[in-house]
Amino acid sequence: MSTSIKSLLAHNDGRIRLLEAHDRASKEVIRRTVSKDGESFHGFWISGLTQTTHLGIPDTELISPLKRASLFGFNDYLHQKDTRPLCAAFDADSGGELADIPALVAILEIKGVSMIIIEDKAVSEPGKKVNSLKETSGSQAQADPHEFSKTLQAFKQASAGKDILITARIESLTTRISKEDPVEEDNSIQAALQDAQKRAIIYRDGGADAIMIHSKDTEPHEVLTFLRHFRAKDATTPLVVVPTTYSKTARAALYEAGANVVIYANHLMRARIKAVAPLTDQLLSKHPTLFAEDAELRACVEAQNYGCLLNILLERSLSGNQTREADEYRALAESHALENMKTVVQNLADGDLAGCEGDERIISVKELLKINARQVSVI
Repeated sequence: MSTSIKSLLAHNDGRIRLLEAHDRASKEVIRRTVSKDGESFHGFWISGLTQTTHLGIPDTELISPLKRASLFGFNDYLHQKDTRPLCAAFDADSGGELADIPALVAILEIKGVSMIIIEDKAVSEPGKKVNSLKETSGSQAQADPHEFSKTLQAFKQASAGKDILITARIESLTTRISKEDPVEEDNSIQAALQDAQKRAIIYRDGGADAIMIHSKDTEPHEVLTFLRHFRAKDATTPLVVVPTTYSKTARAALYEAGANVVIYANHLMRARIKAVAPLTDQLLSKHPTLFAEDAELRACVEAQNYGCLLNILLERSLSGNQTREADEYRALAESHALENMKTVVQNLADGDLAGCEGDERIISVKELLKINARQVSVI
């Protein structure tokens, strides 16, 4: 069961929260969790980083956004009237080939997505995207803003008549190269902020319904500065933030500066891996041959990609192609993962901060990026 982000913004004082989901179980944890004050997440975020982790491939746009959209399918509650409706936003990477955009938008609409976020990175070919939070993100150039506007216009045309917000994701702050000299660093940040502001206006005027500003800084200053400056010129265009690295920031500070949508981008995959890792180590110390004869499962374990491991085991279980021992492991591991995800969602729903970075129940973003970098499956 789904609802639209546009509608939720209109009925929630222009402020909503989304949380990453990578499978049916994580989505349902989001749906069912309510804070002590009766607050809950309004919807979920289909993250490129966590979806590719779930699939066992690097987050480098190795497969197209259209392919990724076709591979997620956990909106099977559309006809259950007793469930709380959720909205959904999709991470569309750089948008993919222009020829794919109509099909991509059509698939996402069918699957209940009401916000598509496209990043303005220059991706020359499959497998060349650099994740925004990596230390090497400065090696990725940005797209020409006017050329990127053509991509936005293609999404707008494909979404005409649909309740979908096309959102431009600005990477000026993540693609800049840091400077050692403090004065040069400050000048670099100011130049990136000016570039982000210019791009925001170009993208808005080029057809974007909303703007997302991204940053990998551990402090919120540059994001807050962007929000305030943009709001001084434009009081209505929805603004999206993803405070993964500056997660100790009070959520209210982001809203007060002008943010409308706050996305907790990868927490449930981080919670899943955190819960399953010690259990797996314990079981393998007693049964070292559990996955010894299966190269794909062994690769997942060696990479500590327990998101992909459980995904593969579930698919095999559903097809009846699974050993009893592996199925028992899957059931136990999934139970641990589910309990940990429930606690993390509860903590996030109850808290006033923009995240729970450092929480003992989730692995760090750096660990997730390291896990994701290793391809353990073939798509």
